[in-house]
Amino acid sequence: MIRVKILIGFLTLSFLFSAYQLYSLILHRTVPLEIKANPNYRLNSEEKFMLEDGDIILRRGEGFVSSVISNLNEADYQISHCAILVQKDSANWFVVHTVSSELSNVDGVQSERLDRFTAESVDSTIVVLRYKADKEIRNQIAYRARYYLDQKIPFDNAFNLADTTEFYCTELIYKVFLDVLGYDVFAERHQTNHPDFLTFDVFLDRTKFDVILNHQGDKVTRYLKN
Repeated sequence: MIRVKILIGFLTLSFLFSAYQLYSLILHRTVPLEIKANPNYRLNSEEKFMLEDGDIILRRGEGFVSSVISNLNEADYQISHCAILVQKDSANWFVVHTVSSELSNVDGVQSERLDRFTAESVDSTIVVLRYKADKEIRNQIAYRARYYLDQKIPFDNAFNLADTTEFYCTELIYKVFLDVLGYDVFAERHQTNHPDFLTFDVFLDRTKFDVILNHQGDKVTRYLKN
């Protein structure tokens, strides 16, 4: 059941869009609002070999909440969530991400096995991106993600980027990058009507990120910025 905090969060987000926009996005959606994850969805061994610490992984999750978020993208791609990849050892990949306690047993920043993360994703929606920096910087990104995992930062149900005491999913990545690089990598959001809400399209920028894996094909590539 979608409970009060999640609904309040989406009421907050709705202020970023007119009622007509929200109605139009739902009415003219290209995929159903209710869509299930594939519990057998995995990256194969060759794909896992391509991953590196600090990579960003995007997906569409199942259920109504993920569907509404994905439809707010105003694009053909299906993305409702993101995480930072960290390698525990040579054989085990995890993600660090942040989820509300309304959707998870843990509130806020948490880790999860990569195979479980993909199994909770809609089939063929995984996208992996790598920030264009040297390996040392990307290792620092993974290390900083672990730092916020240890800090047990709660989920930001207000979806407010200006409040650094709580994180929603893209906000975690924003804060990690800000800490590691010392400047705002995603400053283009200030040219939008939602400067305190970081949307997924900021990751689809070839000047900043390389595409490592793209299970969505042209649905993503047509929106990549050069």
